[in-house]
Amino acid sequence: MQILMPEDPVFMTRFLEMEEPLLHSLYYFHLDHLPQDQAETIRRAYECWGDIQAAMPKFLSWHTQSAFELAVPRRESEGYRLHSPDGEQLISLYAVEVSIETITCLTACLTLLEKAESELGGPLAGAIEEIREPRERDLVDNFRRVLQALQIPAPPALLASLLHAAPAGPVREVSLDGAQHAEYVTYRDHVCYALSTGDWFMYTMHRSLYL
Repeated sequence: MQILMPEDPVFMTRFLEMEEPLLHSLYYFHLDHLPQDQAETIRRAYECWGDIQAAMPKFLSWHTQSAFELAVPRRESEGYRLHSPDGEQLISLYAVEVSIETITCLTACLTLLEKAESELGGPLAGAIEEIREPRERDLVDNFRRVLQALQIPAPPALLASLLHAAPAGPVREVSLDGAQHAEYVTYRDHVCYALSTGDWFMYTMHRSLYL
């Protein structure tokens, strides 16, 4: 299946936080203390997260320390430039091939982490709390929201317009027509909503990066 990855600093910050600190810490510091089935689920999820990152254009693996303080959409993309029907430059999107198994493994890991948190006991719940405590971030909720964003279906007309865009293809400039731009707007709104943690201000701030 093909998913869309936005050249969006908020998305990338949250996507990278799935690995560091959460999956990285669980894998390297806590795996030996977990039941075998839990350890295997986390191991597979860590590998699957890596598969997604490996399939992405390398220059997307950037992020900022504070997504809203420093995140300014880069106007000179290392891939291609995406334009609205009116010629306005938009945040670029990249088509990335991801297997259904990869999403399934991440979903299974999320279910495991949510269950551990709800039970409020056991080695996995303790590990999650230990990882989260110095950062004061809900890392499992972040995992949930990024996974929700990754599962947003790629709009067909919009996807077709991006398949030959750089770096995967030779096209350096893509101008959307009215139908494609409408799909872009809908996709943008879904991504921003998924990552907004239910906060209207955060949703509005994030959405403004795409305008």
